[in-house]
Amino acid sequence: MIRKLFLLLVILSGAFHVSLAQNFGDFTFSALPQDFQLYPRKSTNEATIAIDGKLSKNTYSDLGFFLTRNGVLNKVIKQKLTFTNNSASFSQRMNIKAELAEYGLDVYAYNGKDSTKIVSRNNIVSGDVYFVTGQSNAWIGEIDKTVYMKEWVRSFGLVQPPNNYGPYNKADTLWTVPNDVSSKQINRIGPFAAEMARLIIESENIPVAMLNSGAGGSYIDFHLQLDGKIDGVIDGGNIMYYKAVKAGVVNDVKGIIYRQGENESAEKDLAILWPTKLNQLLDKYKKYFPSAQYVFAPQLNVYEFMCSEAAKLRETVRNLHTNNAYVKSFATVGTQGFDRLHYSVKGYQQSALEQFRLISKYVYKKTYSPQIESPNIKRAYFESEQTRNKLFLEFDEGQELSIIQDTTITDLQGNRVTRKLAKNFYWDAINMGSFEPYIKQIEASGNKIIITFTQDYLGNVIGYLPDYNRDFILGKSEFAFQGPFIKNKLGMRAFAFSAMPVVSLDKLSFDFRCSPNPSTDLVELYWENPANGDLEIYDMAGKLVYKNTLTKTNYISINTSTWISANYFITFKSNTGRNYSKRLAILR
Repeated sequence: MIRKLFLLLVILSGAFHVSLAQNFGDFTFSALPQDFQLYPRKSTNEATIAIDGKLSKNTYSDLGFFLTRNGVLNKVIKQKLTFTNNSASFSQRMNIKAELAEYGLDVYAYNGKDSTKIVSRNNIVSGDVYFVTGQSNAWIGEIDKTVYMKEWVRSFGLVQPPNNYGPYNKADTLWTVPNDVSSKQINRIGPFAAEMARLIIESENIPVAMLNSGAGGSYIDFHLQLDGKIDGVIDGGNIMYYKAVKAGVVNDVKGIIYRQGENESAEKDLAILWPTKLNQLLDKYKKYFPSAQYVFAPQLNVYEFMCSEAAKLRETVRNLHTNNAYVKSFATVGTQGFDRLHYSVKGYQQSALEQFRLISKYVYKKTYSPQIESPNIKRAYFESEQTRNKLFLEFDEGQELSIIQDTTITDLQGNRVTRKLAKNFYWDAINMGSFEPYIKQIEASGNKIIITFTQDYLGNVIGYLPDYNRDFILGKSEFAFQGPFIKNKLGMRAFAFSAMPVVSLDKLSFDFRCSPNPSTDLVELYWENPANGDLEIYDMAGKLVYKNTLTKTNYISINTSTWISANYFITFKSNTGRNYSKRLAILR
């Protein structure tokens, strides 16, 4: 009991703040590990344990620092104490490997041949650190026997009941094995974060810390309360920052998993502002957690809240995933166990697997099939103005798509409800006006979805998945959005998208720029649209000097250092059947 009461007072000496010294008799420690502490590994695959302090009386002559690994003595360091005015300072550094092994530390004081144990610390590990934050889907979920709670996953700080908002209790600075419901000091990280930790642990053979500061029902404004000021009342995003500083990991986080936006998808005015605020939050994450390589932000599901701007939240995340290397995402639509807002344990574990594969690919640089990614649309086109009744939706290279035409479920009132895939395509910018009455056929072929209309489509945009579940009628037909969905062969659902421009290939220009011209040793060609076709260069006598077949190319460079000074004729014939040409001068 005494030890437990003491631990509640301990605040870890981190890289930035030392709030409380730890006293053991005449010894005062300014740096000392906690039980269950995870030290972030460095590039050497090791971490350094710091032990610093002072002895205030001339009662001992030496100190001994004993490091154990899995209970077996690993290293011993002896330090002779040098006293000035009856006090002596001491400092030691001991390295531990990032591995599935637990280290212990014992500090002994010596007076001649007599020794006294001053302090012990156990269950110390080294590994990687991740932050999980957002609203309830970041940390909620049943804790059952399938949820990982073994010693290799660690966390720091406690949940603030009931929904993990602030003000944060500054005394809650313990390292723990999270989700252990047998403990009165529960550091809940939930099944989503716990399963991610398990998968990283088993893949990388290292312990993992998941610091979770998700708050149930939080708006993005809560998380934007992040300014690095942790001396006063701590709330919002500063809670995560405070934990990171006190845990000594603020400069060692590998990535941030951010699941939020459900609240804003229910309120039009908030939904309009959310994209701007999300970019502000990303800038703050870069500033206050500079080591984070990525923010992983799963794309929101389709909810029943009657908000006509909800699709724009999903489109914001898809665009970030497409255009911002700092952000990686996947689609949460179609996750099992969806209850209209949250998920079953198996659903959170499914999301964790899908999230883990992205972490493994981008953080740990593992090689995966393109199928681990949610299919992401790249362009929508008609092959010509004469075939505007057949629309091609082209997704990432390497995706192997599949579809089902409809799904049928029984709703909460016992009604059988069937939804057709055709209903999930929209001709307006907010995904409200469905194409369903005008679609004759939908096919999947490789990385393309081919939609055949009953008549020519003269519009210029297309969207996928509705703004909200418009088939949900309270008290009459209540059910979670059921799809059907575009998927790949691994079962990853395609990203929802809005207002994707639709073009006719025969109207696209594949003219190119040629620079520098005149040229000496190198010429560069640029296309505004990704070019497919044959590029040929002839001299003025008609002799072919260069040939290349281009596939989705916006740029190429050509070495002309061996060409004689002369004029040349460049021609590009696109797959649309149109020819483009330029004259090129080579000067020596």
